[in-house]
Amino acid sequence: METKDELLSHGKADAALEFLRDEGCGIAVEINEKTLVRKIDWMIMPLMWAAYNLQYLDKVLINYASVMGLLEDTNMRTNQFSNLALAFYVTYLVFELPTGCLMQRLPTAKYLGVNVILWGLMTTLNCSAKNFGGLMTLRVLLGCFESAIAPALILITSMWYKRNEQPTRMGIWYIGTGTASIMGALVAYGLLFYTNHVFKSWQIMFLIFGLITIVVGVCICIFMPDNPMKSKLTHDEKVFAIERLRENLTGIENKHFKWCQFFEVFKDPLTYLIALIVTAMDVPNAAVSSFTSLIIENIGFTTKETELLNVPNGVVSIISILVVTNIASRYDQRCLSVIIALAGGLLGSCLLAFSPKSLKAAQLAGNYLTQMTGSALPLMY
Repeated sequence: METKDELLSHGKADAALEFLRDEGCGIAVEINEKTLVRKIDWMIMPLMWAAYNLQYLDKVLINYASVMGLLEDTNMRTNQFSNLALAFYVTYLVFELPTGCLMQRLPTAKYLGVNVILWGLMTTLNCSAKNFGGLMTLRVLLGCFESAIAPALILITSMWYKRNEQPTRMGIWYIGTGTASIMGALVAYGLLFYTNHVFKSWQIMFLIFGLITIVVGVCICIFMPDNPMKSKLTHDEKVFAIERLRENLTGIENKHFKWCQFFEVFKDPLTYLIALIVTAMDVPNAAVSSFTSLIIENIGFTTKETELLNVPNGVVSIISILVVTNIASRYDQRCLSVIIALAGGLLGSCLLAFSPKSLKAAQLAGNYLTQMTGSALPLMY
């Protein structure tokens, strides 16, 4: 095993270690940790929330569009709509490994920002799609570019925060799934009153959120630092931000791929257990996020009622995420938090599957409770 000096001489050391060697590790003024953490929060958390909010919103816009005339205007069958949802997740899965490799070698925030811009462009182009083939192409590309979001935000969070601070911060940017549901539902409802026939209401929805996403991507490229060493913090703040993360024992950033670490992952039983748990959570979560509007409409509501009834989905998601991440962070009880979230989701699925169709309230409650399943995901990160 190479020593610290050998790693530094070969340029293989962690970027934080190289910074301390080159810039010095002395702190001239006293740094208040709470003040510094608050400063870091305001520097990166709004952009992280915005990115995850738009990531979730852009991929589920077809959910709202499905009851706004998308299927009729593109002559699409229901099974083809299901294939659109499937195509996104297949592409997302396939590109996880390549995007992870690129992220390790490229500036993290810049790489994320470029991907946000590109998936914003794909979202915008949905307004010009005329048939299933065009929509399928855009969904495939959307999955490709959105595959960068989760690993990028997890990596950025680990660069800036201690282990006990991470569940809460991940919860903050992950509530973007809930806020996205609320925003999407309200905008979709408002656009249903649009009467001009130059553009369809669903086309305007894709255009609005696609352009907003592009703007956010540009802001990430400009304002989000790639790591603490390249941030606008003072020298003393940078040193303190690095030193306080020593207890994580993970380093901050290293652009050199290590095969020994790659193979070590596959030797750890926890890798397979976590993969199994996440897969079990993601399957129902993906189904719910893509078909909520159709589910609510089939319960027996009008199109406008359906869009409005999507709002509580976001509210339930936000509340459950905040509750389980706070339990995990404050009491160090991740397993208990995951069980609570999944139990709520299971109850919701049972209500949807087994309650009589005449009991609309029970089916709606089941639909809303299924949103709790996704709240367990940030705890697995």
